[in-house]
Amino acid sequence: MYFIKPKFWDKKNNSFLSILLYPLSIIYYLISIIKKKITITQKFNIPIICVGNIYIGGTGKTSAAIEIIKFLNKYKKVCFLTKGYGRKSKKDIFLNELNITNQNTEDTGDEALLLNKFGHVYISNNRAEAINTIIKLGYDAIILDDGFQDHLIFKNINILCFDSKNWVGNNNLVPSGPLREPLVSIKKANFVIIKGEKNQIIEKEIKIINPNIEIIYAENKIENIETLKNKNFIAFTGIGNPYSFFDTLLNHNVKIIKQIIYPDHFQFTEKNYKKLSEEAVNNKCNLITTEKDYVRINNQIKEKIYYTKLNTLLIEKESLEKELRKLF
Repeated sequence: MYFIKPKFWDKKNNSFLSILLYPLSIIYYLISIIKKKITITQKFNIPIICVGNIYIGGTGKTSAAIEIIKFLNKYKKVCFLTKGYGRKSKKDIFLNELNITNQNTEDTGDEALLLNKFGHVYISNNRAEAINTIIKLGYDAIILDDGFQDHLIFKNINILCFDSKNWVGNNNLVPSGPLREPLVSIKKANFVIIKGEKNQIIEKEIKIINPNIEIIYAENKIENIETLKNKNFIAFTGIGNPYSFFDTLLNHNVKIIKQIIYPDHFQFTEKNYKKLSEEAVNNKCNLITTEKDYVRINNQIKEKIYYTKLNTLLIEKESLEKELRKLF
């Protein structure tokens, strides 16, 4: 099942649909409170760094996790733990440099294959069992992908990711809005990473809830920008926040003729590519997508498609690095 974020989620004023769905958001919230109260948190004999969000999709969570493992790999043996969102397989999969060539996104999910470029990845629907397996494999720390709402697992460091452009949308819980938890849940976090421009209004809202939290900004740079110059593109993507991708291209002066949006974690087929290729021929331009989309595309098609190789810069990250070093 594929998902496209409703546009009314990001409207500051509540729309008719968000008001109509609000009773369901109350039910969702009550269920989450009950679930939290009956869950007994487990502490494991390994440091766990959680990189999550409360806003559904497109907050730069994957990029933040990659930057953290780049830093930790200098000192310790670290493993990503993810559920492999968007995959069809239910079995546990361990990704390292020995078996990466045999994997596809239907088994692993797109984020896992992208993360595996920077570190080992364990994919499992049962996080608690997976943590024990990772410990047995001899790792020193775990980066937990998208586990902020998992109250079963104790985390040594909680990091929440946001996009400054969308922030919290209409500030309602799903399905009336984009939030998985109320904004007050920032109290549980140690750090907030905000993708985008510095925003004092957002910072003030965060600090009112959690005065002691550290705020870090993330800036995306396209590493392979030279290969994209002097070309026209049709940009297509199936990620949680497609407009972030389009904005990144425009901010780097990449010429975009047309934008095409697919559902999040969309599995591209030959038929999709044929249609995209016809569009490119008709508009006399090339095709470009994100690196996360690129790993979901058939290998025979990949050579005909450009993608953005992003490097995320964490601004004023010294406080985060200091806390990460304290774990060992």
